[in-house]
Amino acid sequence: MSSSPIARAAFFLSALTGLSQAATCVVPSAGNSNVSDVPAIKAAFASCGNGGIIQFPAGKTYAVNELLKIQGCNGCEVQLDGTLKLKADVSLWNKQAQPLAFQTSHLAIIVDGAKNMKFHSPTGKGLIDGSGQIWYDQFPSIRPILWTTANSTGVTYDRIKMINSPMWFNLVTDSSYITFTNTILNATSSSSKPPKNTDGFDTYRSSHVTIQDLWYNGGDDSISFKPNSTDVTVKNAVVLGSHGVSVGSISQYPGVYDIIKNIYVQNVTFGNGLDGTKSQNGVRIKSFPGGYGYGMINNITYQDIVVKDVTHPVVIDSCYMEDASYCSSHPAQTNITDVHINNVTGTSSGSTVVSLSCTPKAACYVYMKDINIKPPKGSAKYICTNLSDPSDVGIPCTSK
Repeated sequence: MSSSPIARAAFFLSALTGLSQAATCVVPSAGNSNVSDVPAIKAAFASCGNGGIIQFPAGKTYAVNELLKIQGCNGCEVQLDGTLKLKADVSLWNKQAQPLAFQTSHLAIIVDGAKNMKFHSPTGKGLIDGSGQIWYDQFPSIRPILWTTANSTGVTYDRIKMINSPMWFNLVTDSSYITFTNTILNATSSSSKPPKNTDGFDTYRSSHVTIQDLWYNGGDDSISFKPNSTDVTVKNAVVLGSHGVSVGSISQYPGVYDIIKNIYVQNVTFGNGLDGTKSQNGVRIKSFPGGYGYGMINNITYQDIVVKDVTHPVVIDSCYMEDASYCSSHPAQTNITDVHINNVTGTSSGSTVVSLSCTPKAACYVYMKDINIKPPKGSAKYICTNLSDPSDVGIPCTSK
């Protein structure tokens, strides 16, 4: 008779003796994609989560065939050198994914309530595979976010690779002091249906988040600072085939006041995707118009940005998800202040290299310097509307 996953996990538990040594759990894999390894993973965290070490060895693939909520980590270390792989089954995840009210999201793997967790790949071979192709092809209404860090503090991720997420790769929600370093995120399709909504990182109701040394190839925002994201730093990123590093969207929900502040983005290069997908945006700020919510964007810096054949290298959009007619009668109510965009160089795919479309009903203070973006031919255009201080924006604005 075969043992249960929980029994196997207990069998592989090595409780090292001595006060100076941590308990180590080597997570077993059933070695069968139809047998969920989630119970064994949970058992390992239950046994070794309090200051211990949880190991996923190289060469092992772990079937994530149900919602995986990782809990009980207090000062634990996770060594991922194997592969965590979501089951490619739309109907299964329609039932298993945990709903999140914000933007009608659903979650597949959740690190919940972690404190002082170190999650890394010692060999650099650790992989989290979202099996996204079936979601790209079918594009169902429920597409789970691959990895969520929730209600956590003091979590560091290093040398982790993720591929083919069904939806966003990473969500950080209700958390603080979360750091990602040396991350590779790659969403590619083997059919004519491209990846959609495969954001690299989304931060929501979180503070003191750092994303450093990122390589992203995918079909949406590489990073999106969503409502109530504060004190977020991004440094050293290569971003391919994306919709930009985006402040927002913000002010989506009626009657809700959102803030996004203290965002610093430095040394990011934007280019076309590995499959030739155009990079639509580079520097991007997006707000819903009036009739939705309202809010504030404050103290935002983009520094040392390179754009290569990007459609909209620098854009502020105060009419997100609506048309000009609607926004004319329902102008946005989001104040945009203390935005600094410095040293942006490279090329655009069109003549408009900067588009700052602000709202007449709220503040919009933007300051730019050292902008040198070349269009394919002719002179560069800088389109600005409703700036609060157009004389000090630092670029030769025109209205159209």
